Amino acid sequence: MSRILIIEAQGKIRRLLVSILKREGFEICKGIGWDGASKACEKDTYDLIMVDLDAKPPEGDEILEKIKRANDSAEIVAIASRSRHDANRMNNYGVYDCLYKPFRQKEVIDVVRKALEKKQLADKVRNLEKIIDS
Repeated sequence: MSRILIIEAQGKIRRLLVSILKREGFEICKGIGWDGASKACEKDTYDLIMVDLDAKPPEGDEILEKIKRANDSAEIVAIASRSRHDANRMNNYGVYDCLYKPFRQKEVIDVVRKALEKKQLADKVRNLEKIIDS
């Protein structure tokens, strides 16, 4: 089962995302606010991390950099206001996709499915490369 972490400061949106994904059969490891985000990323590994870039400093680039350092193989889906964040810059930090607010339930499910599929394929490639190299 895929491990998903949702970092969202607004409790209502966090609970909504957790509810949407659980109804679709995804395992949500944690839905947390910013208080525990750094520790959660450093303590455990995740397949997918959904992160609200509008929430709190450190702003965008620093947040993504910290997450990617702690969970380098995780796929990242950013949650942001369309006007606040540059998609090209997010791509530089390994963001798979971005959900722009306000988002629809179907968008959330589609992006999560595609991100986890990409993660599974990347893991298979890494495993095959290890076999070939040994």
